Amino acid sequence: MQAVSSRTRTGILVWTLAVLTLIWLGVGDQVLTHWAYAVERGRIQASAEELAALHDELPEVHAVSRAFKLVANVARPGVVHLRVEGGRADDEQTDRIREHLRDMIPDDQIDRWLRDHPAPGGMGSGIIFDSDGYIMTNNHVVENRSNITVILHDDREYEAELVGVDPKSDVAVVKIDAPDLHPLRFGDSNLVEVGDWVIAVGAPFGLSQTVTHGIISAVGRTRIVGVDIDYQNFIQTDAAINPGNSGGPLLNLRGEVIGVNTAIATHGEGNAGIAFTIPSNLAVKVANQLKSFGVVRRGWLGIIHSPVDQDDVEIFGLESTQGVLVNAVLEDSPAEQGGLQVEDVIVAVNGEHVRSTDQFRAQVADLVPSERAEFEVVRDGEPKTLFVRLGLQPDDLTVAWNTPLKQSRELPQLGLEVRALRSLRPTRSWNVYEDDQRGVAIMAVDTARVGSDELQPGNLIVSCNGESVQSVGEPNESLQSTPDGSRVRLEILEPTGDRRIISVRRNSAE
Repeated sequence: MQAVSSRTRTGILVWTLAVLTLIWLGVGDQVLTHWAYAVERGRIQASAEELAALHDELPEVHAVSRAFKLVANVARPGVVHLRVEGGRADDEQTDRIREHLRDMIPDDQIDRWLRDHPAPGGMGSGIIFDSDGYIMTNNHVVENRSNITVILHDDREYEAELVGVDPKSDVAVVKIDAPDLHPLRFGDSNLVEVGDWVIAVGAPFGLSQTVTHGIISAVGRTRIVGVDIDYQNFIQTDAAINPGNSGGPLLNLRGEVIGVNTAIATHGEGNAGIAFTIPSNLAVKVANQLKSFGVVRRGWLGIIHSPVDQDDVEIFGLESTQGVLVNAVLEDSPAEQGGLQVEDVIVAVNGEHVRSTDQFRAQVADLVPSERAEFEVVRDGEPKTLFVRLGLQPDDLTVAWNTPLKQSRELPQLGLEVRALRSLRPTRSWNVYEDDQRGVAIMAVDTARVGSDELQPGNLIVSCNGESVQSVGEPNESLQSTPDGSRVRLEILEPTGDRRIISVRRNSAE
């Protein structure tokens, strides 16, 4: 054992001297470097093998990645880059530059500077939706532009004709005369769900054929601050969308267009992970009207409405807060001709439930003028079905609202125009009553029918024949069982807080 140990120690000493000699000769660095490389190669190989094993365990990830590539391949030929120049937009930009230059150079040099530095124009994206050359984009991209150039995916360029614009939805249509176009397929945006993967294609900052991806972050977004579009029902996505993407498509993993990108929420110049898309169902409907008529024809009802809150559920005999409350009806409007009354609660249109005031506006606007639509309403706690033939929405709604309004309901047996105090709460003149006060407000009095001057506009009926009332339906019900000519006992609350009981004669409703 001692002999073996001695030889071992001798061997170690020899190898140590050899290594020291190599280091002294400059060979050691090379040996150590090769050794380090070998170790690193081993680590890389191990990682590669582990990654390969992981990929074998995640076939769905590969499928999604392949889907992204396939959607991009299918979509890009149907997406165009728009270059726009001239018109009011450039004039406004020039005016802003002119004002800025006044602080920097003499006035007599400004025109020369502007000639040497023409306005750069604008940019956007578009979607080919028809093989005849019709292209869908945003109104804000092309409106008031005198020159619109379409650049296809294969770099062909064509001057475009402006077919029509719709500022209320921010959809526009232009047309080019070009062969070998590749229209995209459109999907049903009503099927979009939060969490769905999506792909955006467009020309952000003029970089055409750019593809980004993300998920659906929300649906049904409305009243977005800074977005001047009347009909908002946006799909929200976190896909990277920037200036220049406007008018381009948002696609699902089947390669279907489910939205038209239109706006971003940002404090700077670019993407902040919040972008808004016009649902494809709305965009297609508008684009097809622009293609066929050059304008959009929307349904018109002729009412002023408000949301339903929890107090309204009790007062108007509702099942939930879904629906809209009719506050006023325009005289001779489709609503009046169809039988809608003040304080009707509209809960469904053509079988589709009314969820909010914004959604209801869009529902009515989507109806075809002259279409006979079915309105499900609740009146005095009872469900009713009314059929209303829609009118054509006026171009200028302010003119329409100058028409006389019906803002109350009749109690013809008493010669009164009334409505529930609850629905008058925002009106300043009725704020003299306590917030929790209930009753039926007297809006107008036919003194010839009432036969008494004890009832005045501004009074509140709080009970009828001893039964408390809070909506028009309750005194109406009581009066139905009261014979003509008999006396009706009303408890009246005045704005001063005084209460009194008066007796009036019930008249025939004829």
